[in-house]
Parts: sequence; structure tokens; C-alpha cells
Amino acid sequence: MARVLFACRMDAEPRAVLAEKNANAFEAVILADLPESEVAAAWSTADVLVTTGFGREIPVDLAARAPRLRMVQTLVAGVDHLPYRSFPRFLVVCGNAGAYNVSVGEHALALLLAAAKDIPQRTREIASGVFDQSARSKALAGATVLVLGMGGIGTYVARACKALGMHVVGVGRSGTVVPPADEGGRLDDLPRLLPHADYVVLALPLTARTLGLVNRTFLAAMKEGAVLVNVARGKIVDEDDLYEHLRSHPEFRAALDVWWVYPDGDRGHPFHRPFHELPNVVMTPHNANAIPGQRRWAMEAALNNVLRYLNGETPRNVVNVPDYDSVAEPR
Repeated sequence: MARVLFACRMDAEPRAVLAEKNANAFEAVILADLPESEVAAAWSTADVLVTTGFGREIPVDLAARAPRLRMVQTLVAGVDHLPYRSFPRFLVVCGNAGAYNVSVGEHALALLLAAAKDIPQRTREIASGVFDQSARSKALAGATVLVLGMGGIGTYVARACKALGMHVVGVGRSGTVVPPADEGGRLDDLPRLLPHADYVVLALPLTARTLGLVNRTFLAAMKEGAVLVNVARGKIVDEDDLYEHLRSHPEFRAALDVWWVYPDGDRGHPFHRPFHELPNVVMTPHNANAIPGQRRWAMEAALNNVLRYLNGETPRNVVNVPDYDSVAEPR
């Protein structure tokens, strides 16, 4: 029987999912439950690893420590943080795309609306005693939104925007029109598409192709009063270029849930430039996924994929490692 090693945090909710899903299909080994004397043996006999990929969940010497390992299944959707240089070439690596469509899609829409209606600025004004009913906001109905990345999250955002009466342009690898988008395109089409977009939503993975995609050239091609929403990865955007664009274009707005540097703990700024001093930025602390039920959905999706693999079926969300190897953090 295959042994599935869980190196991630396993509190009551994911344990309940594990109990429901594992009908004697595999032997589950929860690393946190083991005494130190049994940890080495658990790694050496593991066939599948379930992990977030963060912190110390994946050892640097993975290949030597886990010679039987055949599959790594992440609980998170993004996979740019995994230590690919520690992985043997034959290892099947799978992300968890699809498990976060609702939570991150909802958050993207909330950021878009907050930036379009300038809600944080109006809140600050009212708190300080200013009640300016002449303050204008941006319309959504009839506006054009450019969604970069038409996976599960991007499609969710496109559907919500379509319901609000927006014209949706979806950018994906195929360049075809992915419903509910009205138009389709590829990254190579951005010079043509950006000048027509009132809103741009980033929902694509961080890869060698998308690293620094949103730079001064990208931003200069956008409308003066456009809105940029990022729920993907911070490093898709050049930090210096975005800061300077926001500073010099006060009508432009950015709404960000993902960042370039993350504080240790719950204090500190997630950036190098003083974005907090700008009035045209909406910011949240990379907590788009923090809604009730999300951890259950993530574990269910991950285990469904593990079972597909163990049953001899083709797993979903298999990572093309060359896309990510050059953007992975060195260890």
C-alpha cells in the first residue's frame, strides 16, 4: 500500500477530510504526530508528499531522504515557491489550482470594487470629518476589464465582471475566447489590448515568462485612470515601476493582495517603497484565501488528485518544472 506523508499542518479540519477521503486507499503518515526517532523512516518510505511547500516542510536533501517519493502534491495553488532544484527529475509535482477559485475570485472582485469606488479614501475622509458628496468614482458597467490568466480564478473573476455589465477580455496561453469572456488573447497581444482596458486583473502564475511582466512599459500603455488588481504574485509586478507610476499618475489606482517581501510575523510592511503613503492604493495582507471552508476545500482537492495518481489516472495540475525553476527561491 502506498504511503502518503503529510508534512503540512494537520489540525482537526484537514484530519477530518483525510478520514473521509482515505477509504484504505493509502497509508497516511502525519509527520507532526511522529516521535523524532521515526521521522527518518517516514521520509524514506514515503511514496507521496502532501505539503504547502513553505517553511521547512520540504528538506533540502529531499532526493536522498525520500528515495521512494514519486509525487509531490501541494495544498496551495501557486507553485513558484517550491524548491525544484531539490527534486529528482522523475518526480511528479502537482499544484492545487481550482481549490481557491471562490475565495481568491471574491477577493479580486472586492479589491476591484474598492479601488473603482475609492472606498478606502472616502472612509479616511469621513473619519477625519470630510463629507464630500461630489467625489467621483469609476463605473464598472460598460467598462472593459482585461483578465490576465484564464484559469479557475480568472474565469471566476470574468464571470463576476460579466454579471456587472463589463466587457471582458481574457488573456491565456491559447489565446482563444474562454467563456464568459467576450474576447481572447495572449500575452503577446498586450500592447494592443492594454490601451483599451479600464481595469486589469492579474490572475496568472509567476513563471519565467511573467516575472516582472508589469513594468513601466506595461503601465505606460494603460489608461491614465485605469485600475490594476493583483491577486496572483507580487513579483509579476516591478515594484519600483508601479510605485513611480502611482506617484506620478494620481488617477491611476492599484489594488494589491500580494507583495514583494513578507514580514516575519504580523508586523511590518510587505514592500520596499512607501506604498502606504500613496492615496491611490488599496492593500490587503495576502489573505484572499482566509474564508471559512477554504482549508477543507484545499485538502479535499489535494487528496482527490493524490487518489487519481494512485489509481493510475493522470493527475491534474501537473507542473511544467522548466516554467518555474528559474523563479524559485534559492535554498
